[in-house]
Amino acid sequence: MAEPDKPKIEELSEEVALWKIYRDICRSKQIDTVKFYMDLAEEEKRKLTSPGAQEDFIDLCEAGCFQPVLAGIVMLLRDAPRLEHFWTELVGRPDNREKTTRTLESSAQTLENLFRGLIVSEIEGKSVELERIGRLPISRVVNELRFYTRLVKFAGTISAETEIRSPSELAKYLASSYVMSMTGRFHDRSVSGLVGEVSGAPEYNEVAHRMWRTRNYERIDKHFSWMTRFLVAMSVVIAQTP
Repeated sequence: MAEPDKPKIEELSEEVALWKIYRDICRSKQIDTVKFYMDLAEEEKRKLTSPGAQEDFIDLCEAGCFQPVLAGIVMLLRDAPRLEHFWTELVGRPDNREKTTRTLESSAQTLENLFRGLIVSEIEGKSVELERIGRLPISRVVNELRFYTRLVKFAGTISAETEIRSPSELAKYLASSYVMSMTGRFHDRSVSGLVGEVSGAPEYNEVAHRMWRTRNYERIDKHFSWMTRFLVAMSVVIAQTP
């Protein structure tokens, strides 16, 4: 068995600092972040309706995966099919993507020009009238428009540079890569059990997943191994930082 590709906590000073800042912000709002994520992980595990999939989840955690992160990947596997149409529209049609980004940016710029003074007041916390009547502040509308502009551009970048065909493909890669990094093995049987359960494809088994991984893993890993490194680093930090 290969050694798990996990960094030591002393090698993650920046990640530790980031986690502590985030945790302190949540504590100021009386939110216990560790309990919150553990509760979410338990809820996601309960959504695995078949005993086999639940056992696969438990086996992977016992082998070294951090439960909240593994649950997050399962959630991504579950939600990926819902994003397929969205992904196809953004990634598969460059002309539509470019037209959309121009429209969104133009709308954001128009609102910014029309309501510049009001936006400044909202940012400074001096103007909350729209919130009081249940409407979004203009500053937030502008930020949301710019967020979706960046999202559309990001989707195009992913398509052009990484050849990712769908959100489901990325989710399956992350499941395999994260499990390998945390445990030293791919655990194709357990990973395929989770994929088959959440995708509604009970015929998807260890052999099918190994074949998929053989054909696709290295291609995706060249571009997205940074995601796995981040997930592994945060698993180590959250699990080991008091």
